[in-house]
Amino acid sequence: MKFLVTTRPRPGVSLPDDHALTVFQQTYNWLNTNVTDGTFDCAYNFPAGGGLAIVNANSHETLTELLSAYPLQPWVEYEIHPLSDLKHGFDLTIKALGG
Repeated sequence: MKFLVTTRPRPGVSLPDDHALTVFQQTYNWLNTNVTDGTFDCAYNFPAGGGLAIVNANSHETLTELLSAYPLQPWVEYEIHPLSDLKHGFDLTIKALGG
């Protein structure tokens, strides 16, 4: 299953300055590993903070485990949307419209 996962900085929660460099280096490595091994199809940064990834996970539980290991997890909010194949969605709509 594919999921669109977006993150935004959690309001009112700040990463301690003395941990910032380490956490950001860990996050960079974590993201790079997941893109390289195919767990993520892609990952992008939002210029104003946060970002998105297309995540491949076999279940919601697997997705939960994966996101719980995200180094910035305590400082972000997630928005998660399951994705389905575009062609399949159009085929269903066209069928429903009588085509």
